[in-house]
Amino acid sequence: MNISTKQILALTLLFTFAGQTKAEDVNDWITQQLRYSLDLRFVDYDEMYNKAMNNEKIDRLLYFLTLIDFCDAYGVDSLAVALIDTVLVKGSDEELKDGNAAYLLRKKYHKMLLQNRYDEIERMACYIESRWRNNSTLMGWASHWHMMAKAGKDIKPVSIRREKNVVRLAPKNLNGHMCIKVDVNQFKDARFIVDTGLLSSTTISRKLAKKIGARLLPDSVMVSTADDTNIQYYMYHGIVDSLKIDGITFYNLPIKVSDEVVGKSCDGMMGAPDLIRLEYMELSYDSIVFRYPVPENTGEANLVMNAGERGDRSITLPYTIDGHKGSFILDTGTDFFMLPPQYAERKEAFLVEIDGMNIWMDGKFEPHDYVPHMDSRSWLGRPILKSFERLCLNFRDAHVDYILKPDVNHTEYHYDGAQLK
Repeated sequence: MNISTKQILALTLLFTFAGQTKAEDVNDWITQQLRYSLDLRFVDYDEMYNKAMNNEKIDRLLYFLTLIDFCDAYGVDSLAVALIDTVLVKGSDEELKDGNAAYLLRKKYHKMLLQNRYDEIERMACYIESRWRNNSTLMGWASHWHMMAKAGKDIKPVSIRREKNVVRLAPKNLNGHMCIKVDVNQFKDARFIVDTGLLSSTTISRKLAKKIGARLLPDSVMVSTADDTNIQYYMYHGIVDSLKIDGITFYNLPIKVSDEVVGKSCDGMMGAPDLIRLEYMELSYDSIVFRYPVPENTGEANLVMNAGERGDRSITLPYTIDGHKGSFILDTGTDFFMLPPQYAERKEAFLVEIDGMNIWMDGKFEPHDYVPHMDSRSWLGRPILKSFERLCLNFRDAHVDYILKPDVNHTEYHYDGAQLK
């Protein structure tokens, strides 16, 4: 999806805001978007698609929720916020019951948090108090968000300064992870894992947060450990004044501070949402390159980026197994392949098609049940990068170029769970 298509998408959404929309008017658009975005979250796409195919009228709220998810996936955050505001202001009490208002308010809150828009958080709190004064849960949020707005009132918007047009990194191997050195505030050479599978903001250890004087905010989120979803702990929201990667510096960057040990000899992890802020990166097994301005795309492969309620962002690439379409999260923080149970329990090798390339997968796979309603979702670890000379990930245009190694027959490549033979 190139930038001109994004602009057309925005105009299309704005054009359809008026009242109920007939299914035949949006059927082609929905079909196209569903091909681009195989497993977007929080909306019953089967119901949406069936209504469109049967030429029925589409429920107004379902239509808006679908549009919001599409905007999230393609990174059109300003339009997603405009859609949320439209639903909150124009939606009836009937439409906004059963947690719908809470879902939309939380989604907007986390978007504003990632952009340091504390003035908007304050306005949201006031809006809740004027409309939902009899809802004790939402009134509790309003009180908390007033406190957050006060704590963050002096924090400036996130900004990025680039001293180089091309930044080349050669990550060290740290227990199978890609580890780079970064400067955080005035602290030099902190060790960070580049983890494209981390779907939340850059995370640092509490030890480093104290050492660099990170600014903690009065808000936290409960998460599960990667190894055991039954083990939960709190991560705290915060801000670092600066985070520098060679010639790229983030200012006023929202972070999370973790009580859990991030890893031996590791000070933090840089996740997908902040990598996506840089608009473009090239990945190979042993290198990372950031370029700006963003290079022109050379192929036609789409990059699907999903977004969750708390501002999570994932780098998601389509694949096909046994003729069934799915998508995997590209996860440089792992060294294995996680599949849904129906595939992971298989013993024999099978082909996975990625952008027309057939790659044999065999060996031991780990099943997952993190999101059981999404039977197409998988996690593909860093070793798959050995298949390619590099992956060129254009986040601005939602596009990926697969650059093959010239001396490798990919139809004979085998994945053994830890390394590619």
